[in-house]
Amino acid sequence: MSSAAVADVRQQPLSFMEKLDPLVSLYRPSFSSPELRSSDSDSVSSPTDHAHHPRLIIIASWTDARDEHIAKYVAKYQALYPAAQILLLKSTINCIINPSRIGPSMKYAADVVRAAFPPLQQQPPPPPTTTISSPSTTQLLIHIFSNGGSSSIANLYEQYAATAVGVGVGQKVGGKRLPPHVTIFDSSPGTYSIARAAAFFNISLSSFQRLLAAPIVYALAALWSASIALGFSRDVLRDWGSTHNNNSSNGDGGNAAEVRRVYIYSRSDALIDYRDVEAHAAEAESRGFSVALERYEGSAHVAHVRRDERRYWDIVERIVKG
Repeated sequence: MSSAAVADVRQQPLSFMEKLDPLVSLYRPSFSSPELRSSDSDSVSSPTDHAHHPRLIIIASWTDARDEHIAKYVAKYQALYPAAQILLLKSTINCIINPSRIGPSMKYAADVVRAAFPPLQQQPPPPPTTTISSPSTTQLLIHIFSNGGSSSIANLYEQYAATAVGVGVGQKVGGKRLPPHVTIFDSSPGTYSIARAAAFFNISLSSFQRLLAAPIVYALAALWSASIALGFSRDVLRDWGSTHNNNSSNGDGGNAAEVRRVYIYSRSDALIDYRDVEAHAAEAESRGFSVALERYEGSAHVAHVRRDERRYWDIVERIVKG
């Protein structure tokens, strides 16, 4: 590879993915058999493990995540599950400020999921209080990062349900819901507070810039909080979080076909309160979801993998295998 080509890859580390929309990209492997895994992969599974490998991995990144950071997760998933397609859902600050931007993009994501899991191949979703443990039900893995990723998946639930109309007789088998899947919540979901809203907007600023911007940032956060309290603005963080715990079986979409989930979080997270994560997990468990909690010590927001990479990817492989 020429030096120019190397430089281009560094500048555009996700250029190998097909861009379906500014917020949606797809990677399709050039082969479909897990046996073609490279012999020098850092995580080699035995043939008996291949039934546990996901067919599709959805990475819902945090708000304004840089491509070089996302690419590290994509590369690791390529090594772990080389036959899997990888669907990347991005989030931007504009999506958070104007959530109506998200839904139209997630229609592209819904099409990818439906193509990967044709209606007649889907199994009926479990009853709300039942956990699926069959390996065949873990072929869809959803990895959510922060509230940005939460917003993407919440809108994916909605668009998947909306686009199920008239797709065929087979879709009567839970066609409005995503196929059976496992979910990883990394630093997610959170709730709105003035302090954490300010931390969110300050994250890309230097210490000096934060000092200058503090009065404006806190004033805007307080105004937004008042607007939510008075009902003038929608509490989108609360709404997005609640969709992940919606396992209603009355056909209105939601998350009824989730097999199991794990929350990876930390008390040191400046943007997401660990108590919000634990409260969300407790509510999920009370609704019949299969829940695991993995709390890190001393790791920052969406940086748990940097604190202990081996533990992080062990968590991922365990949740996939069940």
